[in-house]
Amino acid sequence: MTIKSSYHNMAYEVVKTIAGRGYRYQVERVRDAATGKARSRWTYLGRVVPTAEAAPPRRRAGDARERMLDALERLLATRDFAAVTAAAIVAEAGFAHGTFYRHFRDKRDALRAALERIRAARGPVVEYMHRDVAGADDARAAFRAFVVSVLRSPAEHPALFRAYQALALRDPEIALERRERLATGTRTIAAYLTALTARGLADVPDPGAAAAAVLAMIDGLYREAVLDGYALDDQRVRGTADFLERAVFGRVGRRDGP
Repeated sequence: MTIKSSYHNMAYEVVKTIAGRGYRYQVERVRDAATGKARSRWTYLGRVVPTAEAAPPRRRAGDARERMLDALERLLATRDFAAVTAAAIVAEAGFAHGTFYRHFRDKRDALRAALERIRAARGPVVEYMHRDVAGADDARAAFRAFVVSVLRSPAEHPALFRAYQALALRDPEIALERRERLATGTRTIAAYLTALTARGLADVPDPGAAAAAVLAMIDGLYREAVLDGYALDDQRVRGTADFLERAVFGRVGRRDGP
């Protein structure tokens, strides 16, 4: 913070420079009627308007939201979600406090938005199972890609995923939201396995039970990695993908002999 002053009679103006922005105040010396002691009275006058030559380019409305999501992720890399506040997020992003609530209801809403941004950028992992498959080998490859993608996701933005999983352990609303997401994933996998079995590309007598088992195993490893803060190594990822591929497909479509 830097201060510049220009005196005028009994009052003077102060310019505080904070994070590269200037803020103008009028400071008056007044005497307290009750105590007789002199004190300073500060009056906010407004932002220092830069000259046209020095004015920064205007940001798009969405930039503030994106910068606050980036700030949230940076903060979560060094502290627990419970210790992160809306004030800390806007301060990290370089905005005034009220900016946060123009974009998010609360910090949980901001956490959801940060995760949805990641999902939107990479696309839903279940999209692997919506691809057209010409034969059993294609079906195996799509299923395997789905498993690998989920298990490797904790390595991407670990702080955000860890905060969400930890919050789901104590927040009923987030826990319900997570269960609904898992239920949707189970139904998607079950429908996929049903379609493959009908085409003779897989051999799954009970697709619903198989889908629940597959997702339970994947989710268990995923949560362990996220909450413990480590990325699954390639050996565990490949081993899990191999095991689930054999469990779902058996030897259907295998090209390595009987």
